[in-house]
Amino acid sequence: MAKERGGEPTAASGRRDERPAPARKPTEKPPPREDVGKTATATRDIGVDVPKPGRGCEDPHCPFHGTLPVRGQTFEGRVVSTRMLRTAIVERDYLRYIRKFERYEKRTKRFHVHSPPCLDLKVGDRVALMECRPIAKTVSFVAIQNRGAAA
Repeated sequence: MAKERGGEPTAASGRRDERPAPARKPTEKPPPREDVGKTATATRDIGVDVPKPGRGCEDPHCPFHGTLPVRGQTFEGRVVSTRMLRTAIVERDYLRYIRKFERYEKRTKRFHVHSPPCLDLKVGDRVALMECRPIAKTVSFVAIQNRGAAA
């Protein structure tokens, strides 16, 4: 049995009945950001004297259409594998002088290189690559120019 105090009915626990929550105003969605989508059409200047790629891409790790800064060393190599998603393996051949024998030995270095879709790298292409921040555990270089098929 509910007790009445001063004409107001109370619940069995002795508390007054709670009022319904006030109706909330519908929240407005924020206006869309204007800078979204501009990266696909705008081409950034990466600070290196290489031609900009002809077509655009949506890759955030592209130095031309994304936000990846490049710095440090620049190499040229030959693409030997493109079987990973947006990553290529590039080989660079160089000569090392052996002083004892007064001759050179041929050495090969392999780099895991991020391959932006706008460069369209294929096996056998000569590419220019440049150092960048680590993109993955083994990927710290990005291709910046496709110089065509190796001779």
